[in-house]
Amino acid sequence: MRELDKILDKDEKIFWEGKPKFLPFILSVSIIPILFGLVWLIFTIPFFIAMIQKSPVGWWVLLTPHFWIGFILVFGIPLYQVLVYRFVYYAITNKRVIFQKGLIGRDFEMVDLDQITNAEVRVGFLDKLFGGNSGSVLIATAGSFTFTRRGPVKKPYTMRHIIEPYNVFKTLKEVSHAVKTDIEFPNKYRPEVNPGYKTDYKPKE
Repeated sequence: MRELDKILDKDEKIFWEGKPKFLPFILSVSIIPILFGLVWLIFTIPFFIAMIQKSPVGWWVLLTPHFWIGFILVFGIPLYQVLVYRFVYYAITNKRVIFQKGLIGRDFEMVDLDQITNAEVRVGFLDKLFGGNSGSVLIATAGSFTFTRRGPVKKPYTMRHIIEPYNVFKTLKEVSHAVKTDIEFPNKYRPEVNPGYKTDYKPKE
């Protein structure tokens, strides 16, 4: 559900907007818990059989923590991702990059274009297998770090598993460069023709 209009300024223009591809988005977070949960449930089968042999109402083992841990890993986490997916949305405007997310309430993260220090594209295995031409665009700022016991760790803002990531990356770079240029060299001070630097530098022979 797109709710970007709630936070857009009156003069703000959207240059690109989109959602993640469904399967890569769901599996990127869920595939490891699913595999671990399946293994966990397989190990509970002998316990389940033993309980049935001891009691005709052995099905009550389904209520034990052993079962529910595996059940949540296999079904709970993917289901949560499916519910969250509906509200995940990304946009690039003439001012910022917007990340919409949240399940019960709507949460927004924003990165001003002039604060972007680096950006990169990543196309992973799940993108190749299930996403067609999808991939993720990672955006770094001076403050995009999280702190652990080992110190600060880079934690970029990520537009995950979007369609045509290279085109989105180009759009982001062009817009952010234009915004930074306007801040440092406003239009009224910018010459129509920029001759650039002229040097006579020659490398030593």
